[in-house]
Amino acid sequence: MKNIVLFSIKLILFAVVILILIFQFVMPQYTTLYNASIIDKVERLKTVGSPKIILVGDSNVAFGFDSEMIQDAFNMPVVNFGLHGSLGQDFHSDMIRDYINEGDIVVLAPAGYDYNVRSYDCVMAWVTIENHFYLWKGIDYRNYPRMLAAFPTYLKRAIGLFITGKGNSVEDNPWGRNDFNIYGDYSHPRPECRIDGDNYEQYFQSSELSDQLRDYWNSYNDFVKSKGATLFMSAPPILSVTLNVDLEAMQQQLEDGLNFPMISRLDDYIYPREYFYDTGFHLNDIGKVARTQQFISDLSAALGR
Repeated sequence: MKNIVLFSIKLILFAVVILILIFQFVMPQYTTLYNASIIDKVERLKTVGSPKIILVGDSNVAFGFDSEMIQDAFNMPVVNFGLHGSLGQDFHSDMIRDYINEGDIVVLAPAGYDYNVRSYDCVMAWVTIENHFYLWKGIDYRNYPRMLAAFPTYLKRAIGLFITGKGNSVEDNPWGRNDFNIYGDYSHPRPECRIDGDNYEQYFQSSELSDQLRDYWNSYNDFVKSKGATLFMSAPPILSVTLNVDLEAMQQQLEDGLNFPMISRLDDYIYPREYFYDTGFHLNDIGKVARTQQFISDLSAALGR
């Protein structure tokens, strides 16, 4: 029995040592790619001071705002905390909880309203947070089992990049961390539309507000208010040629279901194909300015300016 206990202790210690080596030397492997921009976004959240405006959502937010225009309009620092649709909606808003302070304005701008909470791609979450320990506290504890289950897949990919020397590449990449500006906007030049005009996909598909997401957002509003900050909801960009959703009904659901203001009219954010870049979620340079101007108008009205 004593030998079994000693063997078990040695096995545990060996596993701990291996994990330490992995976390220290193998991870991270994605520090130059798109999702690693979260490191810079969090750093800006820490350092810009309050009151500030935080734009929260998936890649429609990353590609869809000119934060400098917003900062100039409201004379408040802006942080664009838009990242990736595979991370869902709650990943982004949970990540900023510790950086919301009194006087801040938090604006949720999701690409849709029918998601399930805590159902995001956990492999993508690992690619995003890697061994940056301070980011782990942004993961809801109820997602720990799924994160644990996803770790071997992430680790296999990381080891492959480590062995081949392809990890943390500094080669020019249009989806790289360096293509974000100081505000957190994805700023790689995109003057044209690259969507195939003969092969549209349907993008904005939300015809209802899921009960789970509604309850999460309403609870999140209570949290934001407890920090002395204000929460608003704004609209995503909507590609006109693929629209087959009753926007008026969707608008009413948001206004009735949320316990904080929906400051935008969905139909004000319908844009032609020429305003989009490569998908119906990503605006190009022209579309980004149009959407930002509309948002500034909406937020100004919500603030009584």
